Amino acid sequence: MLTLTDEPLARWTTLRLGGPAARFLQAESRQELYDAVASADAQQEPALVIGGGSNLVVADAGFAGTVVRVGSRGVSVDSLTDEAVTVTVEAGEGWEPFVARAVAAGWLGVEALAGIPGTVGAVPVQNVGAYGQEVADTIESVHAFDRVTREPCTLAAADCGFGYRSSGFKREPGRYVVGAVTFRLPRGQSGGPVRYAELARRIDVAPGEPATAGDVMRTVLDLRRSKGMVLDDADHDTWSAGSFFTNPIVASSR
Repeated sequence: MLTLTDEPLARWTTLRLGGPAARFLQAESRQELYDAVASADAQQEPALVIGGGSNLVVADAGFAGTVVRVGSRGVSVDSLTDEAVTVTVEAGEGWEPFVARAVAAGWLGVEALAGIPGTVGAVPVQNVGAYGQEVADTIESVHAFDRVTREPCTLAAADCGFGYRSSGFKREPGRYVVGAVTFRLPRGQSGGPVRYAELARRIDVAPGEPATAGDVMRTVLDLRRSKGMVLDDADHDTWSAGSFFTNPIVASSR
């Protein structure tokens, strides 16, 4: 496990902001991640778990405790049929590389979520969604460390409390540390109906018609780049927290 002291967190956030962490650990496996958090909790030491460092603003004063960065990697195919694949992805895997891998392999259901910064472990917390898709549609279970019971656990999707850009993990901040996510993804080349009007126009299909996963991914990346929402180390204008707005929910009038 990588261990550093007084490590500037600006090196680990997409906004390039943040003072030093008193102690910085990079967990290279799920077990190292759980052990690091459990150890900090046992010593009653403040602990901050980070992934890709997006949607994270750290003050210049830094963090007077232990920062645990999720560095675990791995994508395991649990089952494969003609209709679907079930894969378990470690929390430290980059989300964008996983989407690209899924599209290349003909795994459907996440192609419209291309270009979103961060790691796989973060996506169930926010129930990440964009352009008519959200991860709750494809998550089968979430593997986590429960800091209340101090035990690892596996939560079925039905027990994760998913809602619009929300989840039980988000409503109980700090309780669970996500170690891996299991997805069940349909197989094929043509995805589901394109529900998002702007995306449908750019692909040149009618809203509600299907399109290939590759076309959806490429078009989503083009749309996000045009709005400065795809991170590029060489382009300072893209150094951001990605996109974090939510649509308003209003009562219907009769």
